[in-house]
Amino acid sequence: MRQHPIGTGPFKFVEYKPNQSIKVVKNPDYWKKGFPYLDAIEWTIIPNRSTQMLAFVAGQFDMTFPYEVTVPNMKDIKSQMPNAVCEIAPTNFAPNLLMNRKPPFDNPELRKAAAMTIDHQAFVDILGQGKGDIGTAMLPGPEGQRAMPNEMRELLPGYAPDVAKSREEARKIMQSLGYGPVKHLPLKIAARNLPDYRDAASLLIWPLAARPSLPLSRPPRPDRGQVRSRLTAGGSRIRTFGPPSGKPTF
Repeated sequence: MRQHPIGTGPFKFVEYKPNQSIKVVKNPDYWKKGFPYLDAIEWTIIPNRSTQMLAFVAGQFDMTFPYEVTVPNMKDIKSQMPNAVCEIAPTNFAPNLLMNRKPPFDNPELRKAAAMTIDHQAFVDILGQGKGDIGTAMLPGPEGQRAMPNEMRELLPGYAPDVAKSREEARKIMQSLGYGPVKHLPLKIAARNLPDYRDAASLLIWPLAARPSLPLSRPPRPDRGQVRSRLTAGGSRIRTFGPPSGKPTF
C-alpha cells in the first residue's frame, strides 16, 4: 500500500499504520464546496470479528464495517445498544460454490449431482436466522429488478423445494456413474480463512458428507490467491467464494 498517496478526493491522507489504523483529514481544496462534512476520519483495523463488535458496543467507534456483521451479531449489538442503527439490507454479494472441471468434474452430470445436495433454505435459516433470500447469479427479488422468478429458479438443479427428493436423485446419478458405498469420490473443499467463508463451507460439508459416495477432506485454509490458484490447477475440487454480507443471499 502506498504510504504517501495523492489525489483530488474529499479527504487527504495523513497516516497509515499497518494492521493498526488509517487516518485522513478534510481536503480544503475539494472541488465541491461545502463537502465533505467530516473534518477527519480514522479507521481502526481489527481483524477479529468479535473484537470489532465489542469495541463498537463499548463506544470506541461511531460506525463498524458492516460486511462481517452476522444476523446474530446484529441482534446482540441491538440488545446492548438500543440506540444503535442496525439494519439488514441486500448487497450485491452472495456466497458462490465453484467447481473445477478437472476429471471427474468434467462430467456435467456429476456436477449436477453435487449441486442437488445443497439445501439453500438451510443456509438462510442457520447462517442468517431466516433473514435472507434464495437467489441465483442475480440479486433476488423484490430488491433485484432482474431476479429470476421463483417458479423458474426452482426448476434448476439443487433449487427444488423438496430437498430430500433432489438428494435421492443425486444418489441415483452418482450410482449411474459408478460411485457408491464401495467406490467413493474423494473431495477437497477450500475456503478463505475468514469467518463468513468458514461458516458457509462448514455448512456445505454436512450434506456432502452424508452421501457415502463423497468422502471429504479439508486442506489447510489458504489465502485468496492460493484458493484461486488451487482451484484452477485442480488442487481443490470445490471452493466457496463470497461472503454472506448484509441480507444474505444463498
